[in-house]
This record gives sequence, structure tokens and C-alpha cells, in this order.
Amino acid sequence: MASTKALGKEGIVIRIPAVISQGTESHVKPGRLTILVSGLEIHDSNSLLLHRFEREDVDDIKVHTHYEVSIRQRFIGKPDITFRLISAKMPEVVPILEMQFSKKIEFLEDALMLRSTGTSSPAEKGYSVWQAASRPVDCARHREPSLGNQEGRLLQLQMSEPLISEEDTQELRQILGKLKGLALDAEAELERQDEALDGITTAVDRATLTIDKHNRRVKKLT
Repeated sequence: MASTKALGKEGIVIRIPAVISQGTESHVKPGRLTILVSGLEIHDSNSLLLHRFEREDVDDIKVHTHYEVSIRQRFIGKPDITFRLISAKMPEVVPILEMQFSKKIEFLEDALMLRSTGTSSPAEKGYSVWQAASRPVDCARHREPSLGNQEGRLLQLQMSEPLISEEDTQELRQILGKLKGLALDAEAELERQDEALDGITTAVDRATLTIDKHNRRVKKLT
């Protein structure tokens, strides 16, 4: 937690950029996820608040992959509010969500490897994720084998194994490809909206000129 944004007046724990979709809609747009001490906030790329989840309002959080989560708030008699978020920085957020919503978070099959196989507490799990960048170096130092020792040879074989498996690499490539596609779709949608706004602006200008012309005629008649 110490490596995230310091707690401010709003109690911000961490804020990350994300690609956002709501409910079952296929339309996606860029935005950001903010984790507060009191809940969660989802904003669009213009910093407009799309929804705020108070801590007690969150009914379930599903971790689909390393980089994708969904957050849901249930209602009686009307549709649930669900947001799906994809971000390259999601691995930094998941341990915090696990600490704040330990009874409401669910790791799906593709995301089970995020969880520790030990019996450590959620706080310890979060700390291990924050230290992920330095872990390979520390492990290498502690695993330095002594020559002529059978245990050392076994450790040397372990060290020779790749830190990231081929399966993880393939999964990361697929997720990055999906993120790229979502970003291109969001960019195309923004360009379409810009063109529509240009058309509206032109129409408003024409209407203003017409109104001015009629006003001048009315003044002449009066």
C-alpha cells in the first residue's frame, strides 16, 4: 500500500487507467478506476463520474484474468449495475480489492494463479505483489548454489527454468491484443463523435445566421 498514491482528502488509495464497458454492452471506452477507502469510483476519459460504488454497495467482484475484473451492484426490481474493466495495471489493484472485499471477490479459473498457494493473509498477499519486481533478484541471491553440492545442483536447475511460462506469455499476448482492439474501437468511436459534433456545430451556426436575418427584417418592419 505504501507504493501507491498517498491517502489524500478523498481517501484515494490508487487510481489506474482502464478500458470500461457497462453491463452487457459491447461498446467500450477509455476511463479510469479509483479505489477509495470508502468505495470505488469509475470515471470516463473526460473525468466525468460514471458511477460510485460505496463499500457496502458492492455485491460481488469477479477477477476474470490478470488484467480484467467486473464489479456488480444488485438491485431488486431493476437491472443490476455492472462494470467490466481491463487494464495493464490491474495486477496492482487486485490485492487491494481482495483486502477491501475479501468476502465478495471471486477468482475465476483463468485468474486462480493470482492467489497465493500458502496460508498468508490478504495483506501479506498484497505485499508480495507489490514486491514482484524485486523478487526475481532476491530469489536469485538466496538460491545461489554451492559447487559440488547435490542440493546446489537441484537449485541451479530450478534457476534455469524461465520465470514466465510459455502459457503465461501466450495469455499476455492475447490480452494485449484484446486491449489494442478495444483501444482502436474507442478511438474510432471518438472520431465518429467528433464528426457528429462538427455537424451539429455547423447546423447551429446556420440556424443562428437565419435567426439574425429574420430579426433584422422584423426590426425594419417595425
